Order: sequence, then structure tokens, then C-alpha cells
Amino acid sequence: FAPLGPAIRKTLGLNKSDLLWGNIASVLSTVFARFAVGPIMDHIGPRKGQAFLLMFAAIPTWFSGLIQGVVGLCVVRGLIGIVGATFVGCQFWCTLMFEKEIAGTMNAIAGGWGNLGGGLTQAIMVGIYAMNTSSPDCDAECGWRNAFYIPAFALMFISVLVYALGDDCPQGTYVPPVDTSSNRDTKKASAADVAKNWSVWVLVLQYAVCFGMELHVNNTIALYYFDRFDLSITTAGLIASLFGLMNLFARAWGGMISDWSYTRWGMTGRKYAHIIMTCGEGVFLVIFSRMPSLGSAIFMMIVFSLFVQSAEGSTFGIVPYVDPKNTGGVCGFVGAGGNIGAVIWGFVFLAVGDFATGYLILGFIVFAVGLTGIFTIYVEDTSHRKGSVVADKSSGMDSSLEGKRTGIEMARGSVTA
Repeated sequence: FAPLGPAIRKTLGLNKSDLLWGNIASVLSTVFARFAVGPIMDHIGPRKGQAFLLMFAAIPTWFSGLIQGVVGLCVVRGLIGIVGATFVGCQFWCTLMFEKEIAGTMNAIAGGWGNLGGGLTQAIMVGIYAMNTSSPDCDAECGWRNAFYIPAFALMFISVLVYALGDDCPQGTYVPPVDTSSNRDTKKASAADVAKNWSVWVLVLQYAVCFGMELHVNNTIALYYFDRFDLSITTAGLIASLFGLMNLFARAWGGMISDWSYTRWGMTGRKYAHIIMTCGEGVFLVIFSRMPSLGSAIFMMIVFSLFVQSAEGSTFGIVPYVDPKNTGGVCGFVGAGGNIGAVIWGFVFLAVGDFATGYLILGFIVFAVGLTGIFTIYVEDTSHRKGSVVADKSSGMDSSLEGKRTGIEMARGSVTA
């Protein structure tokens, strides 16, 4: 929707505030979906959850061309926004598949390439729009109303592939997590335990100013370029796509830096790597908001995007250590924090009106929140290795699976029992 915003605004007679309300509806629905999906996936596994969310989102996407006003825009965007909860499954899936020592890198690569879709969408949707309007029988309204069938079909196709071809974990089928550390009593994954964990809420706040900022920028940047520099819809959309395209490597950088810092300084290394990236994000957002020319704005946007996406990667380098038996729930809560941030930033823009001033204010907020991490981020190193790697010759499975209170551990136990 974001890259086609100018065309939708003109066709439906909307104003900038109406489009912002649509953005808020989209990210707000994702907040609730992520809170709900995390604990659910702790019980059913990521494969089924991902397949359902993708298929569900395909339905409102298919009918997006029927929107007639701001209410319809908000409803449809809210329904489509639920697909944002697939991020929870993505991060949970990676945590099941890989060692926590490389969790930062693997979560960052998967999450970054997922977010890369945000950048590709900016380019692809304006490309579909241009293709449609190239026909002499299709005007601007026809162009955007018929642009949603391709992404809807893509969602359905990928949903089928995920369900038919995916594995929940290296052992195949997911087994719900159970904590057997308290005598012989078993303790299942619990959303209440996640909600009571202070470290979870600290990371929720940190993620609100990195991923939340990325969502907000994805929703507003094309309109910002369109209005401020008097560009065409296609040109503004292509420039806006550069922000998301940095996810090809930027989020992975954050994860790899977090992992490297862990090998040198343990969890303290992960903590300060994240703080530096977040504060850098705030600084460059402030600078971007002050750029007077198109060229300088594009350059500073790219630099800013490197920091914001690296901060996302470093956040999820910490997440797997917070509460191993509730990893899905933690991913859900922290992931929802990003969308909560996007909702708040949307209201800030509604209050301010001017996008450049809004970006300036958000830059200072990001920097301040980054600094709070010095006093608030304290996560225990729950890795089972914490040093040299020792292979377990007595087991038919890789020793890297030890210590994970997830379906992997249960599957491993059933094999060795």
C-alpha cells in the first residue's frame, strides 16, 4: 500500500492523515497478532503457524482493490497486517534450527531477508502499477486497484510450500516444550511467565525503536519523497525501496557483530554492540531529517538504514537467551514491540504533521532509548556451551542440541530414550 499511497490518496479523495491512519491500523493489528502467535507457536510449532498466517493474509490482499474510502482502507490494512506475525515464526524457527551461539547471525539473516521484502515491495508494487497503467485502457485508479492480485497469489503459493515442504526442527515434527528441571514435575511454556520477565519488556522497548522505526519509515518514506522533492509515484517508490533493500546484508551485519562480540566479551559484548547500533541509528535519523537535497537525503537514508537494521539483528542476538523454554513467546512479545513502536511513531506524525520534523523528533527518541540499554539490559548467558565445543559421541545427535528447552530437546530425548 505504501508505494501506491499517492495514487490511492488521489483516487479516494483522502488526505495525508487518512493514509497515516491506514498505516496505524496495519501495524496495530500486527501487535495483537504477534502477542497471540508467539505462545501459540510454542505449542503447535512454526510450520503450521506460518502456513496459516500466509494463507489468511492472502484473502484481504486479494480484495484490496475494492476499497472505497478511509474506513475500508483501515479495515483491509488491519487484516493484512496480521501477516506481520510471521516474523515471530521466522525467528522461533531459526532458534529451533540453530545453536544459540550463532543465533544472532541466523536470526538476523532470516529476519533481514524477510524485511528485504519491504524494500522489494516498494519497487515491485510500483512496477505492477506502471505495467497496468501502460495499457491505454487502464488509468491510475485501475492501476492500483488491480495491483494486489499478484502479491495475493504469492502469499497463497508460499503458504502451500511452507506447509508441504517445511520441517519444524532438525528432527522433523515439533514437540511442545516442557521444563523438567523442577523435580519430576513438568512445566509447559507459558505466556504469563514471559509477561513477568523484566528483560522481555526491556527488549520490547529496544525493538520498538529499531524495527518499529523501520516499519514506520517503510510506511511513510515514499510519500515523504513524493511530497518534499516533487517526484513521480514510480520514482519515489524506487528510491524508498533502497531503505528496505539494505536488509539484504545490514540486519545480518548486526547479528554477526553481536555473535562476534559474544565470543570476545560474552553477553556484555552483545549488550554494548546493540547499544552502539541503536544510538547510531538515532544520530543518522536526525541528520537525514535535515537533508535539503534529494541526493543527500538518499545517502543519509541509506546510512540510517544500515544502523536501524543492524540494531534489529543485534536485538535478536539477545532474545534466545532470555527464557529458553518460552522462546516463541519471547519472540512474539519482542516482535510485537516493534509494531507497538510503529503505532506510536504514527501518532507522533499525526500530531506533528510535517514529516521532516517528525523524523527529527524520532531520531532523538531513538538515541535516548539506546542509551537506556546501558542500565536496563541484563540477560543471563543461558548457553550450554559457554566455551569450547565438545562433541557428544554417546548420542546419535549433535551435542549442540543440548540445553535447549524447546521441541528439539524433547525430540532428542525421544530418540535417545
